[in-house]
Amino acid sequence: MTELTLYGESQWVSPWVFHVLVALEELGKRYKLELLPLPIPTALAANLSRKALLPKVPCLVHGDLWLTESSAITEYLAETFPTPQLLPAEPMPRARARQVMSWLRTSLLPLREERPTTSVFQRPVRTPLTEKAREHAAELVGVAEQLLPTGASHLFGAWSIADADLALALMRLIANEDPLPARLAEYALGQWARPSVRKYLSYVPTNR
Repeated sequence: MTELTLYGESQWVSPWVFHVLVALEELGKRYKLELLPLPIPTALAANLSRKALLPKVPCLVHGDLWLTESSAITEYLAETFPTPQLLPAEPMPRARARQVMSWLRTSLLPLREERPTTSVFQRPVRTPLTEKAREHAAELVGVAEQLLPTGASHLFGAWSIADADLALALMRLIANEDPLPARLAEYALGQWARPSVRKYLSYVPTNR
């Protein structure tokens, strides 16, 4: 079997490395973990550019494939290793999961800036949210409430990697003691208790 290698970052604050490592853990695949400092040193960046086109992490190596961009990586993993499923099996919920993951990567910037992943994984922020960030927090809450069925533990019946991404977004509020409806907090903390997420958190140096 061809070995999988995941290149991550040594500070353990990247939401996208989190995404891929959780996916690998959920698949139960053996993989080698290599950590790079950020910014990536010039020589290493040049090597990544030659092999993966983009000199960034996460980067997955599988045989001759060197692949960056977290969503592309998990799409590849989902197609290469179809069980257990990383994405919903049916086309409509699968499309919705992809929509959610894309939205979380491209939107909510003021909230992401004021409640960075360092505040989730390491040291909380106690500065109140600005008006713009509160608006984006409200958008996050509104979308999450609409997506998550009443009483459900997962967005689309069975767990998918979109649950990990949405839980991390909600943890930006929970970890910093910002208001969040109880059922969304319960959902996010339930995701946070999964062994795959605990594996990632076990690597994180704590500065709390």
